[in-house]
Amino acid sequence: MFKPTPCMQKTLRRLPLSTKQAGREYYKGNRTGTLGTIDKYGRFHPDYSKIRTFVYPSKGTKGFELTPFVSSRTPKNVQMGEKKWETVPEAMTGEAYLTRWKAEGGHDVVDAPYYDPSQEQKMPEVWEEPPKKSEKKFWQK
Repeated sequence: MFKPTPCMQKTLRRLPLSTKQAGREYYKGNRTGTLGTIDKYGRFHPDYSKIRTFVYPSKGTKGFELTPFVSSRTPKNVQMGEKKWETVPEAMTGEAYLTRWKAEGGHDVVDAPYYDPSQEQKMPEVWEEPPKKSEKKFWQK
């Protein structure tokens, strides 16, 4: 069989190992890491030292130095009850809608002409009698 030149052998060694090049025990994975082990019966046992946990501030979030990773564009929530939160509806005027529409890539040119229902001609309704059913079926002559 052919072998690559010595220059190519060095570059091929640096490439990541694939599942076809390694033995049958090699598992490439999907960069998530292990969060536990699987026993011989196929059951998963989590390792809690590897599981990510987030600690809530003991004194609450009022006056807390760190801020959450939340966009400033998210709607503001208002507390309506003890455990009930609602988003405040944003009042939008026609001018605000047009400026937002233009900012998001709207076009000023209207493709269709202006429709005026008063200039439409009044046409009488067309009424046709339904076709009469014949006694014979389509396969009979």
